[in-house]
Amino acid sequence: MENHDQELLLSVRNLKKHFPIRKGLLSRVVAHVKAVDGVDFDLHRGETLGIVGESGCGKSTTGRLILNLIEPTAGEIRIGDSPNLASLPNKQWLPYRRRIQMIFQDPYSSLNPRMPVGAIVGEALAIHKLTPPGEPRRRRVAELLEQVGLPRDAARRFPHEFSGGQRQRIGIARALAVEPEILIADEPVSALDVSIQAQVINLMEDLQRKMQLSYLFISHDLSVVGHLCHRVLVMYLGRTVETGPTPKLLYQPRHPYTRALLSAVPVIEKDQRRKRIVLDGDVPSPVNPPSGCHFHPRCACKFDPCEKVYPKLIDQGDGVKVACHLYDPEYKDSIPDSVHRTLNNYGTAPASNASQQVATVTTPESNDTTTEDAPTP
Repeated sequence: MENHDQELLLSVRNLKKHFPIRKGLLSRVVAHVKAVDGVDFDLHRGETLGIVGESGCGKSTTGRLILNLIEPTAGEIRIGDSPNLASLPNKQWLPYRRRIQMIFQDPYSSLNPRMPVGAIVGEALAIHKLTPPGEPRRRRVAELLEQVGLPRDAARRFPHEFSGGQRQRIGIARALAVEPEILIADEPVSALDVSIQAQVINLMEDLQRKMQLSYLFISHDLSVVGHLCHRVLVMYLGRTVETGPTPKLLYQPRHPYTRALLSAVPVIEKDQRRKRIVLDGDVPSPVNPPSGCHFHPRCACKFDPCEKVYPKLIDQGDGVKVACHLYDPEYKDSIPDSVHRTLNNYGTAPASNASQQVATVTTPESNDTTTEDAPTP
């Protein structure tokens, strides 16, 4: 997939969210959960940026911070030439919510079961005063439902009358109602069957081509990310460890954590399977993260500076940035031979661009992006 040199739509700088932990009768703050701890990225028009990582790394929190569903602790969020939205009062957010919307993970709990689909999709039209009530609004709702592959008469039915895939299409129609430029998709297909996942993914691709939408795609599924995303950002314990164009990151991973994630992707073809990298232990607590590089307690490639100094996000010159001392010129001459041997066992070259690991990424395809799922009785 190509890099997009188009208009910059979303800029995030040093985004943080530290949730306070309170104890005692006076509810004093005794510590903080550092859910997101200094994330930077840009998103351009027509581009899809994937955010991946283990559960608890801060992916979904990042998406909710951008939408102001959670108030940021610090950082900058700008949509186009907007002011810093991270410090904007809620009352002033309304015009910017037209430009950025969200597709939620769970198509069952994200729709109000007491409202018909027409009211769910049309609610945003009423809030933003985009179409007058009555027949004009009903026509617009019908157009949105057809746009996502649902019949017009779906507007009169309730969410429980639809299957999971159809409910997610309703969620997409609701997000499209205000004609946004950016959609934040928080694991939009993880709760669906594999065949239905393909239909929803193909629908999202089709909408992106027609409307020049930009997606921030949050997912655990590296196969889906490889199929859909132009660039990928890998998070670990609230921070970025590697980011770059999808082919570079999937075929030439640099950070040991990225390599471990990719080694877990199931591959059917025996000759394309990579050596499985099993990480020791669990993700450390974001309340008290390890000193130095947060990944070093689980890393087989650690050496002296990893336990003392947090690595800088270093530009590799090919669109890839990686936060690892293995790629820091300051430490390249002090990498022990044992680390070189470990990297060679993984089939990668140390601190260079010579790694040629192959990540086979496949996603089931559907030729019909508007195929309806069978409704539940």
